[in-house]
Amino acid sequence: MNILNKLKSTGAYFGLCLAGSLFWTRTAAAEVTLVEKDGWSFSFDGRVNAFLSTGFGDDFPLPTPDPSGGMHKVMGFGSQSGAGIPDVGWPSSSQTKQDNKLFATRVRSGLFGNILGFALTRKFDETNSIRGYVSIWSTIETLGRDKWAPVIAEAREGYFTATGSWGSATAGRMLGWLGRTSYEIDAMYGHGYGLGLPCTDALGPACGHIGTGVLMPGYSAGVYYSTPSLSGLRIHAGVFDPVVFNPSNPQDWSRAGFVRPEGAITFDSPLGSGGKLKIGVEGLYQSLSRTNQTTITDPGTGVMTTQSSDESTSIWGVSGGARVEVGPLRLGASGYHGRGIGIGYAAQRTSVTSDSDATATAGLSPTYELRTSSGFYGQAALMFGGLHLTVGYGQGIVDQLDTDKVNPRLSVIHTQTGISAAVYYHVSDSVVLGLDYFHYTGSWYGAPIVDPMTMQATGDKLAGEKQDLNFVNVGVTYHW
Repeated sequence: MNILNKLKSTGAYFGLCLAGSLFWTRTAAAEVTLVEKDGWSFSFDGRVNAFLSTGFGDDFPLPTPDPSGGMHKVMGFGSQSGAGIPDVGWPSSSQTKQDNKLFATRVRSGLFGNILGFALTRKFDETNSIRGYVSIWSTIETLGRDKWAPVIAEAREGYFTATGSWGSATAGRMLGWLGRTSYEIDAMYGHGYGLGLPCTDALGPACGHIGTGVLMPGYSAGVYYSTPSLSGLRIHAGVFDPVVFNPSNPQDWSRAGFVRPEGAITFDSPLGSGGKLKIGVEGLYQSLSRTNQTTITDPGTGVMTTQSSDESTSIWGVSGGARVEVGPLRLGASGYHGRGIGIGYAAQRTSVTSDSDATATAGLSPTYELRTSSGFYGQAALMFGGLHLTVGYGQGIVDQLDTDKVNPRLSVIHTQTGISAAVYYHVSDSVVLGLDYFHYTGSWYGAPIVDPMTMQATGDKLAGEKQDLNFVNVGVTYHW
């Protein structure tokens, strides 16, 4: 039962890295039509893959020794990565050697796991139609190297789209908007047939460049409208089911009274013969509230009382980028910035999101302030017939809170950087061989140094921790 509970807890994480996104599976392989009758058509698509993945380098960093005897934690330590939920840094599943190095080989899912999707389309005339789509997703590996752990598939997507001369409307569970451009670049030019960075050691599928410059939109329940194309220009606007960071703690951001607006402006235009230019700008906003409890001591009696009040804030983010296709060349670049959105997948709780119970240290109460973060990413590829060569670079950046700068018990993550290279070969329309390399570097700010006499920050800090890891992945993908 513990294993089942852990696997169920990874449901939100599957939305991060299990692929089969709205833009990739539709372009990588056409759906196979099974039945057509009276304007109705029933089709399906999907993919399976497997990669031999070898990781070597530093395991999660140990705290920098403090000559004064102080002790601190490194952000990301003790996270739920052992349950397959990614955080910051990359801890292995107890594969560390004596010198805090690791070497481990696994058989993993790639950026895309196993996917089976079904669509039912009704075409009324040349311009009006409605289409429903449901996809079932799973991984090939089991949680924490336990071969008896069940692999639980889930319906990651389930939505319908009505289309006409007026535009289109989509309702159900689908990909969000913030970060779409960066994720699209990675999926189409970088790791659609590869693996890149494994999100965690415990469970796949992989992240590609997610967390190192790419922001994953994630999947949510929602409704949105897209305008008709005006010479390639379209506006997309909708609302999604709101997120909260800790529903079990009223003092944390546990309340969200309104849906979350997300949207984008995209421009998609051909370039010459066979070329393409696509530009996208995306945004997200959501309000949050919590119960703030303050202890007040009466100066006359010394009696302490607790006063409660409501406090509100908001998470927000902007992202965007562009990709260009000219002849065999593919280029893509993107960036994002926001508050409370993290650096891996948009608006989900990790250590980065806020100064919360998850990062609180002994003797210090969390402030629940939201951290701001940014990222940038670039990918270049060459495609010659069935051969696909690609290289990429990206970085996610976290800003310190004022409380982080004076908290001697926590070293906050600063950057996560990824450098990637890959070679893919399309043996046929449905079979792709892949070899990819990913170098991951995590760097931390270092814990502030406090004067033991005054207990005030000195302005100095310990050397920041660092982690360097390499992954070499080779595998095959079958898609239809």
